[in-house]
Amino acid sequence: MSSSGPRPALFCLGSAAPDRVVTMEQPSTPLCLAVIIALAAPLFLIGLGSTALYDPDEPYYAVPAREMLQSGSWQVPLFRGEPWFDKPILFYWIVLAAYKSLGVSELAARLGSALAALGGLLAVFAFGRGMEQGRKGALVSTLVLATTVGYALAARAAVTDMTLTALLAAGMLAAARHLAGGGIRMAWLAGAAFGLGALTKGPVAILIPVVALGAYGLITRRADLARPRALAAAAGGLVLVAAPWYLYMALAYPSLLVKDFLESGNLGRFVHPEHVTFPFYYAVVLAAGLMPWSVALPAALVRAGGRSTRSEERTPGRHPGALFLLCWFGSVVLIFSAAASKLPSYLLPAFPPAALLLGSFWRQELPEETAARPRRPARLTALLGVPLALILAGAAVQTARGHAWDVVVPPTVALGALLVIGSILAALAVARGSLRWLTYTHCATTLAVLIALLGVVMPRLEPFHSTRPLVRELQAAGLNGQVIGTYKVSDVSLDYYLGRNPARHDRMKQVIDAVRKQPGSIWVVRTQDVDSLLAEPRFTAQLIHRGPSRSALRLSTASGFEAENR
Repeated sequence: MSSSGPRPALFCLGSAAPDRVVTMEQPSTPLCLAVIIALAAPLFLIGLGSTALYDPDEPYYAVPAREMLQSGSWQVPLFRGEPWFDKPILFYWIVLAAYKSLGVSELAARLGSALAALGGLLAVFAFGRGMEQGRKGALVSTLVLATTVGYALAARAAVTDMTLTALLAAGMLAAARHLAGGGIRMAWLAGAAFGLGALTKGPVAILIPVVALGAYGLITRRADLARPRALAAAAGGLVLVAAPWYLYMALAYPSLLVKDFLESGNLGRFVHPEHVTFPFYYAVVLAAGLMPWSVALPAALVRAGGRSTRSEERTPGRHPGALFLLCWFGSVVLIFSAAASKLPSYLLPAFPPAALLLGSFWRQELPEETAARPRRPARLTALLGVPLALILAGAAVQTARGHAWDVVVPPTVALGALLVIGSILAALAVARGSLRWLTYTHCATTLAVLIALLGVVMPRLEPFHSTRPLVRELQAAGLNGQVIGTYKVSDVSLDYYLGRNPARHDRMKQVIDAVRKQPGSIWVVRTQDVDSLLAEPRFTAQLIHRGPSRSALRLSTASGFEAENR
């Protein structure tokens, strides 16, 4: 049955009729973009400022940007009144611009990430069209990326990873366009995008494309990657964008650039682990982060590395395809697997190429030109999504119990049930040969999971990961102005929600000296230290607020201790 006219984009993704040829209209580009934006808006923007800034990462960007706003300084990040160089300047500028436009808030701190996520979707759509997926195939790949749980959550976090991901996607898109005959201008744009990435997260934004494009050039033997004019244009774009600020930092703050940023920050994290991990850590990150689509990733990667793919992409002037995406994906995984420090968000730049590979895989397994029964490997791949969802759900529940997050165990079980039900429905859609219903199912699953996370799980986790609940309790009692310091607490969210920088102390002698100068003041402490501080003979301590992670005490020196020290 043929269509008599254009149909809505989401209804042009596939067919489930048993034994007949299907022809459908290609959705127009404006319609595809409208669908992308309509899906991205609720995923990335609704309730963006409703949850607290989570320690340890989000406040490290929100607080320096606010200090830059208050001081009128924009050249260098400021933290507790001092120049600070944990990350380069671009993301701080983005947050600062949002603060200037919208005021200081959680929403403003996260808006840059949400907009970068949308930019990443548009880059994937453009790349999909270029690699002959057509508008329909490009739309499928874009919807895959938008509805991976990890990408949707990262779009709602005030950290650098989403901005880096979008800029790398834009740079790789420009590099692909150059290889497809786009000329020197595209090479320059690729370099400029990577330069902006270097202003976001440092040298890794250059290392990833160098490894990816180098591997692609070696495998395909494409001489157009190494043409001097193209390399000079890319280098020129990178230097023009990134060099001025780095040169300024080298002249104005050489010790910050060398010791804090390069040695402690970049090289230090690469060599010395800062976070606890386990074997096959990033395999688990990909399986969970790319849910509900992740079960097909191994098959998509194997297909991308096939011999036919390599031979097809050796033609000069041809738009890069699956092998290019495999090199892009592999470079991210390889570089961050080699680093000693590992975090789930580090792999986010691998999500755009993974989404393009996944979209291409399902488009080939569930083609719209025929509604014949899908091949057995595709049906088996979809069925494996059910045990994968069960395993990830069980791991999430065990993690909650292991951290004593009892309040989130019931909703975590419900989240696991959503993933399992979604995987069952997805397997049924594949069995019917319907890419359309597979896409619907995964979109609905991700929306349901996000609603549960944002509406139930994250508010219950907030007291464990942010000091906002504690500060609100103190504000309600009119006591927030009496907080003068912390003991063994490094949470930067406290600076954000108090609106100032309380003194930090890790030694008891420091606390005693401060309390003697300001008796009766309030201190924020770890909840695990409350009982020992209440029993401390050198203090008279009053419990003001006890939270699951952080508590507040009013401290004065004991009268007997004061008499002994006169």
